[in-house]
Amino acid sequence: MKKVFCFAIVVVLVALVVAGFSGVSAEEKTKLTIWSMSRADLSFIDPIIKEYNETNMDGIELVLEIYTDNFFQAVDVAAATGGPDIIDLPNTLSVFTNYVGQGYYIPIDQFMTEEDKALWGDYRIEGITAYKGDLYYFPTVATTGRLIYNQDIFDRVGIENPPTTLSEMVADAKLITEKLSGEGIYGFAANFKSPTGALLRSMDFMIELSGGPCQGFDFAKGQYDYSFYTPFVEAYREMFTQGIAFPGCESLDIDPLRTQFAAGKIGMYISWSHAEPGVYATQFPTDINWNGATIPLIDGHEKASQSVIGYHGYLITKDCKDPEKAWKAINDVFYNPEYIAAYQEAGLGVIMNPIISATAGTPALLEGKEAFLMGPTDILWPAVPHEVNSQAVLVEGENMYNTIMGLILGNADIDKTLADLTDRYNAAYQKGIEQGLGEPIQIENFNPAAPAN
Repeated sequence: MKKVFCFAIVVVLVALVVAGFSGVSAEEKTKLTIWSMSRADLSFIDPIIKEYNETNMDGIELVLEIYTDNFFQAVDVAAATGGPDIIDLPNTLSVFTNYVGQGYYIPIDQFMTEEDKALWGDYRIEGITAYKGDLYYFPTVATTGRLIYNQDIFDRVGIENPPTTLSEMVADAKLITEKLSGEGIYGFAANFKSPTGALLRSMDFMIELSGGPCQGFDFAKGQYDYSFYTPFVEAYREMFTQGIAFPGCESLDIDPLRTQFAAGKIGMYISWSHAEPGVYATQFPTDINWNGATIPLIDGHEKASQSVIGYHGYLITKDCKDPEKAWKAINDVFYNPEYIAAYQEAGLGVIMNPIISATAGTPALLEGKEAFLMGPTDILWPAVPHEVNSQAVLVEGENMYNTIMGLILGNADIDKTLADLTDRYNAAYQKGIEQGLGEPIQIENFNPAAPAN
């Protein structure tokens, strides 16, 4: 593994030489508090913060405070009454979108050098990292969707490679079930106990990668349009109503699904790229030969890109004692390319920035499973209206995920139901605009293959 901060030794030596002349006492240091909910990587981060506190020449002391279940409630309170200097953004936009419009965060453009902008310039995306043109953070690691498959099962039934199209996936799932269901082995599964949990990690990415809208929102039109979803619903309806999929998926949660996959009972499913390698290394250890692949495309479409969910970006709050020093510390520690590379190499996250990724090694956890690394089609997409402000798109009736799961498991007319879903979302979207809760979003000549451009 690369050493984090190759310059650390030099910093320490310089600090020792000048300590008697320009050393800063503990009482004189600017103490900056960071709130995070990332307990899993604490043993990695703690020594680095300790080293930084002992060696930096800027009079900065970082204090990391970990919150778990109460993180979001704590941020809610802090936005109203005062809180930390820095917030480590988790893998949800709400911490950013709920408060950036209220002025709770400080833009970072003013602190960035030309070198910083060259490294991170591609991550200025309105509603995701930026607000009204100002940049507030950039995520360092990310997650997206991948097809998870059992190579042992594929070998048994003669499937040479993971499917690349939706029709191939259905055909492969059907073949596995036909040949092996007598042993309790089925071709496909989904965690439909939570429609949102199941479809957010699978359907959304498949639609985007096939050139379709993001969560139903067509950025080029500036409207919701669910007509693109018809072939997806048809294919899933075939698997989940014709006895192809693992029995009981309608009430299956993700961990019970993983248990069955680890036991060799499921041929394929779709889930998060960041989670599954660690799950099968520690939570549900398994001897099966499994791997990941790019999510299949809807037939007849060219590969575009799929969105990623970025996290471990660092927001400077309006309560910060010294925003310039906060930026200095964040940039020296958490946005340092060598730190980010070491973070990936430790198996703690997957780098989003391709410039940094090119310098990083593959963690042992992903050796032979490189498909779980971020690729050229894994890109930050703009935020859709209901991500920017969920209260601005209050849809009457079932939400998109519940509606589509109902179509998959039922027999309602697909085109009519998707047309009604489109109407309901657009009505809610327009009402939110009229009430001043949301703003129109439209990106002229939007290209799903390059959504950030």
